[in-house]
Amino acid sequence: MTRTQRHPMTPVAEPRVISDFYRPDEIDALFGVVRRHGPWPLIAAHHFSSTEEYLAIAGGRDRRPDAKLSDFTAPVFRGYLAKEGVALYDEIHDIYFSRKLLDAVRQMQGARYAFAHHMLFNLSGPSRSFDAGHFDGGNWRGITLENTPVWLIGVMAKSGLFDRWEVKSGQVITYFYDSDVDGGFTYWPEGPDAAPKRLPAPFRNAALVTDNCHMYHRREGNGPHNRRDLPELVLESRLHAAGEDAWSIRTGEQEIARFAHADSRTLFHFTALTFDDLAEVDLYFNRTDDLTSDKVFEILLADLRRRGVAFTEPSDPLHDRALMTVLTDTYAMAPAAYPAEAPLEVRAA
Repeated sequence: MTRTQRHPMTPVAEPRVISDFYRPDEIDALFGVVRRHGPWPLIAAHHFSSTEEYLAIAGGRDRRPDAKLSDFTAPVFRGYLAKEGVALYDEIHDIYFSRKLLDAVRQMQGARYAFAHHMLFNLSGPSRSFDAGHFDGGNWRGITLENTPVWLIGVMAKSGLFDRWEVKSGQVITYFYDSDVDGGFTYWPEGPDAAPKRLPAPFRNAALVTDNCHMYHRREGNGPHNRRDLPELVLESRLHAAGEDAWSIRTGEQEIARFAHADSRTLFHFTALTFDDLAEVDLYFNRTDDLTSDKVFEILLADLRRRGVAFTEPSDPLHDRALMTVLTDTYAMAPAAYPAEAPLEVRAA
């Protein structure tokens, strides 16, 4: 059965765990980059330039007028280590281009060739998780997160209309969380309407080989329960190293939180693109069969008409909020159930 015959958010294979993935010297190199090259922004700050901008669209119609960033996000910080085949730090060059990363993804996809795409880290202090489940941004020939808004990437993936242009990919995500206080990984390998599965903590250099672009998943809350709320958090807050065994969250010069490394949850996230044969490699690099945003909207609007969905013809579809709402509603999906050990958290008013 092909993916177009299954739910579009169904991975090519269930995640596979590899224990003790990185060597000690590689772990030192990875965490060394995080400690030496900060400060690092929140994940949300990669997509928004201010707290006000984030809150303008966050939380839905029932958002309280006094809502803060901390009502919707958590102190989870991100930094890119490599992008589009370029290692951004000399210390991780050999890791980024290693066969063990590339081969793990290539073998999962059953592909002949693989290309090192992105590598990043997420580091979370003690925090709750309000993530109801998400999937990673996909790649199509001509359309990527580098040139297309996140909302449209999500619509394209959920629609299942663009498989012909898809560039298959996979992730190796290596977790470090030396605690059994929550902090697990919830995932939906049979689609969001099916029952979830869960990998519980602790994670000690445990790599997950996965197809996260086609699988809903989420981070669970971590760290001491009495330290998980941080109302002072704003989009401008940054993560700083505080010696070898602690981390500091600061807004400007003001420290708003400090936590021990033992209470942190860190992942190193590697993505590779894969190709079945040289013909697919050539299609990707010679750009002769690329999607454009005009073509994407032509396909999406044709599908809306086929479904009988009413909409106003847009003059600027990429920035038309009414059309964005119609497309989001048309292809809406979300996980239907959560593990009893890790229920969905919702912040009370």
